[in-house]
Amino acid sequence: MRMSSNPWDILGVTQSASIDEVKESYKRLAFRYHPDRATGNEEYFKLIHSAYEQLRKRTHVPVLTKPDTKLVNLKLSIKQQIEGVSDIIDTDEGFALVAKIPAGAKLGEKFKVKHNGKDYIINIKELSHKLFTRHGLNVILYLDVDIITAMTGGKIVIQSPVEEELELWIPAGSKNKNFIVLEGMGLLDRKTRRRGNLHIFLKVDIPVLNTPEDIAKFIVRLKNNDRD
Repeated sequence: MRMSSNPWDILGVTQSASIDEVKESYKRLAFRYHPDRATGNEEYFKLIHSAYEQLRKRTHVPVLTKPDTKLVNLKLSIKQQIEGVSDIIDTDEGFALVAKIPAGAKLGEKFKVKHNGKDYIINIKELSHKLFTRHGLNVILYLDVDIITAMTGGKIVIQSPVEEELELWIPAGSKNKNFIVLEGMGLLDRKTRRRGNLHIFLKVDIPVLNTPEDIAKFIVRLKNNDRD
């Protein structure tokens, strides 16, 4: 049996096949070659499964059908992953090109682009952010909160994942590691057209009050906050 390293060839689908077509072909082949069946082949079954996982997770770089096609890496910020990009972009290779990247693009996804008559495949990478991280379609923020705000509640202004000012209400009695969920502020799932959420985990700043002076200052802060 001929063994190919091309996942499309292994599953018997074209590179333009939809994920549903890929899944259907995988199920048919996996059923046929499962080691428990008379027609089974354990080595080929493993190859089929590996090919499916590569295409399902989009980790396989598409075959470069033209000799001058160039693979380039592009780091997207959280904002760009949420909103998409349709602009001149700078690649990791040190040159710029015009590209349209859809909202919801994630680590490891590949997009074909033509620029100035040349063909490129863009490999998506993620640009780290000082405040936000990603988990699936959700965006994660660890937020430092003053203990008095946590105790009494209050409104604070934070930066949203798309770099806009966002008013956030901290409930009175909030504790360390409590979290707030803001729906629809994460990445877009292009298949379901639904967005992930923004998960804000609170990190309450608890002061050390080990002297009478520290205690007195803290009491003054509480009284001043009450007057506000």
